[in-house]
Amino acid sequence: MRHIIILISLLLFISCEKKEVEKLEKLEIEMTTKDVVGTPNFHKIDYSVKENYLDSLAKFIKPNRKYQYWQYVAYYQNAASETYTVLKQGGDSLLRKKINEKPRPNYNAGIFFGGHPSFRCNYIVTIDNGKVNSLKTEEQFRDFLGTIDNLEEAILLARTYDYQLDNDIRGSEYRNLQNGFELHLMKYHEFPTRRESVEIKISRDGFIKTKSRGIYCEGLDCR
Repeated sequence: MRHIIILISLLLFISCEKKEVEKLEKLEIEMTTKDVVGTPNFHKIDYSVKENYLDSLAKFIKPNRKYQYWQYVAYYQNAASETYTVLKQGGDSLLRKKINEKPRPNYNAGIFFGGHPSFRCNYIVTIDNGKVNSLKTEEQFRDFLGTIDNLEEAILLARTYDYQLDNDIRGSEYRNLQNGFELHLMKYHEFPTRRESVEIKISRDGFIKTKSRGIYCEGLDCR
């Protein structure tokens, strides 16, 4: 009897693995199609690196499902003060008063860290079934996004894998695919200092595929 249970479990595992492989293969075929939506040309991503483009992208966030209430927050801290700014919220805003404790993010809890010597990051608070919960990791943020509904969500998803927007066109362009988006973004390497252009294909359900397009900046000028 024990051997039968083990065999059934093994067959179920193999079946699930096969379905997952088939799903990834299907997504890869869809993402390599040359038949893009509209023009096949790439377009400049219309956000400025000089400004905090990550906060600007927040207003386009559409969560993967309905919550009683949710908010996407920007946290800033310097030697004199700290501020919390709700960039986007949804659901019943009257429930916002239930959030009576503000987390103090750090480099171990939060997303999109930045700033020196000051500190900044983002995090999400949700209320579901009356329970308050803080989402403070890239993986939790990806689950929160779920389906990639627009270019802004695609850029945010790519950022969770350390692909960034750059002023150079080689790190700041996109085009629409039938099942998602194709981006050219920048991967920053600190030692030695380099900027690498990366092709990133993102499907609607968050599957991501990348390919290097080469280094386009090296040395002190890349800082």
